Amino acid sequence: MQRYQLDKISSKNWLTTAETEQIIALIATSFNGVESRQYFNRYFANPEHYQRRVRLYYQGQLLLGYCLLTFRKEANNSIVIGASAAFTPGYRGNNSTFGFSFSAAIRTWLRHPIYQVYYLDTMLSPAMYRAMGKKVAYIYPNPGMSSADIAMYHALVPNAEASTWQNLHCLKTVGRATNYTPEDIARLKASSKAEIAFYCQLNPHFAEGTALMVLIPVNLKQLLCTGYKWLKRLLKKH
Repeated sequence: MQRYQLDKISSKNWLTTAETEQIIALIATSFNGVESRQYFNRYFANPEHYQRRVRLYYQGQLLLGYCLLTFRKEANNSIVIGASAAFTPGYRGNNSTFGFSFSAAIRTWLRHPIYQVYYLDTMLSPAMYRAMGKKVAYIYPNPGMSSADIAMYHALVPNAEASTWQNLHCLKTVGRATNYTPEDIARLKASSKAEIAFYCQLNPHFAEGTALMVLIPVNLKQLLCTGYKWLKRLLKKH
């Protein structure tokens, strides 16, 4: 069966009843420790978000996954883009969310020139952190953070819990966890991939309901440096 994607926007062509029920069912099977309908209402129907965008991934009539982006305006003239994603086990690891998330973040930045724009995600998955970290130029936390970087990060991510790494306040107890098998968890914790190893150092209890607060600034510097990073990788392949 053919795979395809559907994009939905809260102000235009929002979710049908059937799509809503499919998402709620996927949430129930993807996370431990959540009440799926309550989770859906918190992220997909929260009035504090002035806009929501979701990309649905299908194979025939089967929902393989979703990537949700939420947008809210803060009092300090900033826009914070939040994210939630869930996929069936066989569809995980396809880097499906990056292009959708990054392009939406850039469009938001271009349309709101007087705002500072940030992508802030509570990541429960080391693999998701790696997928983002390999592609963007500036992602926080990162192993090379200076004291100025740490001060900036702490100012933008208030009320986070402390990690043992440099006492960085970067964790959040969310009470849910990705539905990894014990073998998945062991493999991730033993990984030699730099981004995954760093994530596990920061957040060794990711499988027990603790998430890493990942901040990605969206600005001209990010755009130029990320573009340069992509170009270098492209040239290496040829």
